Amino acid sequence: MSVELVYLVAAILFALGSYGALTHRSAIRILISIELMFNAELLVLVALSTVSPSSGMTLALFMIALTASEIGVVISIIVLLFRKYRSLDISRIRSVRG
Repeated sequence: MSVELVYLVAAILFALGSYGALTHRSAIRILISIELMFNAELLVLVALSTVSPSSGMTLALFMIALTASEIGVVISIIVLLFRKYRSLDISRIRSVRG
């Protein structure tokens, strides 16, 4: 498999994730879209490891750890938003905050 094909797939994944993050109103769907963008970045880093084996995999492992910690923080924020506003609709939360 060529590296260009992997870059193309990663670009498509990133584009789908950014489209989803900008168009959805649910906090959970926005989180899933952001995770899709992170996965596209990880795919690029793993493809980069074919050129330089040590740096690409090291960065990919660092990104996986960073993503895992980010998920823990964001899930707790989403739970707090749901407890306070009884909804995960971002536009509704913004209008209530006013």
